[in-house]
Amino acid sequence: MSAHESEWTLRRLSAGELAAAEAARVRAHTASCTVCGAALRGIEQGQAAFEAAIPFERFEAGVERAVQRQRRGTAFTTPPRRWVATTVAMAASVLVVFLARPLLEGPSPGRNGIKGGAVAELRIGGGPGPQREARKDGPEELVEGERVRLGYQADGHRYVAALSVDAIGDVTPLHPESGESLPVEPGADLHWLPGSWEFTGSGAERVVLVLSDAPVPVESLVDAARRAFLAADGNVEQMAPLDVPGEQTHWMLLKP
Repeated sequence: MSAHESEWTLRRLSAGELAAAEAARVRAHTASCTVCGAALRGIEQGQAAFEAAIPFERFEAGVERAVQRQRRGTAFTTPPRRWVATTVAMAASVLVVFLARPLLEGPSPGRNGIKGGAVAELRIGGGPGPQREARKDGPEELVEGERVRLGYQADGHRYVAALSVDAIGDVTPLHPESGESLPVEPGADLHWLPGSWEFTGSGAERVVLVLSDAPVPVESLVDAARRAFLAADGNVEQMAPLDVPGEQTHWMLLKP
């Protein structure tokens, strides 16, 4: 067994993806190991330099022409209630390139592997702290002003949709806001949904992304979310997976 921590472990530590006990152990090791300590500092400095050069807001401003090139001929619909600003997968892919290429083989920290090889990711940014990927092993705390973005690798699934459920059971379709789940972007890369969201109010908010082989009516997704909320006795943190076809990923966010 190697005496040093793997790059994967150090990147998970930097991203806040390790459990408290494991994080404390790795931190203690990096404090006494010059090799691992230097590697961790390099990871943190590289992330800080990237965010200084390409802040979260770059994904939400100054890209209208790219939107038109990528989605030429597609009409934009009225945004959902919690939608913040239009952005594009092309611009978001810059983030993926910079953050994913240094990693070892396997999904990046914070991504949820879905059955069958599909991947989903929820990224948080726009607040006073650094960008980060939402934890998958417990609730992720938000601070005032932070927004979230959703990404996916479809792995053969053909349609995608997303919604959120707050602590009182209010269900908000995020992508799309009506109709049916939309076709996934072509290609095997990580794609980003065209928008970011700032969740209002306080308390818990569950975000759900669904990948399916056939389009699913948004109304059916909303109804399934309401049924799951009621089945959990109104506890959004205890909701079971939605009773809809396809593969789904859930994240729990704690609003300030």
